[in-house]
Amino acid sequence: MTTPWQLRSASVVVAVTWVVTLAGGWSDMARAAGSVLDSRQSGRAKAAGSHLAAETVLSGDQLGMPTQIVADGDELLLVDRFRHEAIYSVDRRSGELIRSFGRTGEGPRELKTPVSLVVSGSRVAVLDAGLNRVSWLTASPQSPGFSLLGTTQLRIESAATGFSLSSDDQFIITGFLGSGRLASVSNTGELISYVRGPGSLRRLPPDLLSELFQGSLRSSPDRSRHILTGRFSSRIDVIDDETLQTAVTWGPVRFEPHAGRYETRFGYLDSAPMADGFFALYSGRTRSAYPGRANYAEYVHEFSWAGELRAIHRLDADVITIAWSEPDRRLYAVRHDPVPAILEYSIPP
Repeated sequence: MTTPWQLRSASVVVAVTWVVTLAGGWSDMARAAGSVLDSRQSGRAKAAGSHLAAETVLSGDQLGMPTQIVADGDELLLVDRFRHEAIYSVDRRSGELIRSFGRTGEGPRELKTPVSLVVSGSRVAVLDAGLNRVSWLTASPQSPGFSLLGTTQLRIESAATGFSLSSDDQFIITGFLGSGRLASVSNTGELISYVRGPGSLRRLPPDLLSELFQGSLRSSPDRSRHILTGRFSSRIDVIDDETLQTAVTWGPVRFEPHAGRYETRFGYLDSAPMADGFFALYSGRTRSAYPGRANYAEYVHEFSWAGELRAIHRLDADVITIAWSEPDRRLYAVRHDPVPAILEYSIPP
C-alpha cells in the first residue's frame, strides 16, 4: 500500500525533475543568445521610480477590450477583437475615434483573430493569427476608414502570435513555433530561417512549450532592435535586427515558466520601445493569488538598451498593454476594468 508520505515524496521528485529540465532548457537558450545581464547586478534592485496618475483619453462603450495599443504621431492605434471592427485609431488629444477596419471573417477586408499591429511609415500591418496572414492598410482620405493595400500569407508551420518588421520590411515572427522561438520571414511570406531553436527544450511537454514561447514582440523606433518579453517569465530578449543575435536581461525578480496551471506566474506582458531604452509592463502575479487579474499589471520597468534597470513606475490602474510617445514623454495604457479605457501617463525625465 502506498502511504501519503510516499505520494508526497514522488510528487516532489517529479516537480524537481521538471524544474531542472526547464532550467536546463533556459540555460541552453541563454548560452546561444550571447550576453546575459543578470538582475542581481549591483544596484539593480535599487532603481528609482514614481507613482503615476492617469488622465483618461477615452472610456466607455466605444471600446471593446483592446489587447494592444500603438502610438503613431497624434493617433493611437488599437487591436480589439471584442469590437465589430477590430482595428481602429483614436486621436490621443481629443479622444475621438478616427477610423476603423476589419469585420470578423476570412475575406480580404476581414479579420479572424487579429493579435498585433505594426506601423511602417504610412502603412499599418496587422497580423491575423487565425489565418496566419498580414493585412497591409493605409489611411483613407476619402472615408473614415483604412484602405486595404494587400495581404501577405505567412508560410510557416504553425500559428504566429506576434510580429515586428525588420529594417528591410521582412517579418520577425513569434508564436507556437515547433522549430524555434522566432522565425525570420520574407516580405512575401516565405520562411527564411528559425531563430534560436529549442534544442533540449524539445523534451518538455506541450503545455510548458506553449508557455515558454508566448511573448510580446516590439521594435525600436529605428528598427535596429526588437524586444521579446516573456509572458510567463521575467526574461527579456533584445534582438539585433542585422545579426538576429540576442542579449538577455532579467527583471529585478528572476523567474522562469512554471508548469502548474494555477501557480503560473505572469511576467512581462508588453513593452514600449523608446530612443534610449524601453519600458516593460510587469505583472509578477500568480493565478491563485490574483484570480482573473494575473494577466494585468500595475508596474512598468524602465530599462536602457544595455539592460540596466533605470526606474520602476507604479501605475494607478491594472493595465494590459502600453505604448510610448517620445516627443512629449507620454506613456499610454489600456485598462479593462471597471470600464474599458485608454489612459495617459506623463513620465518624468
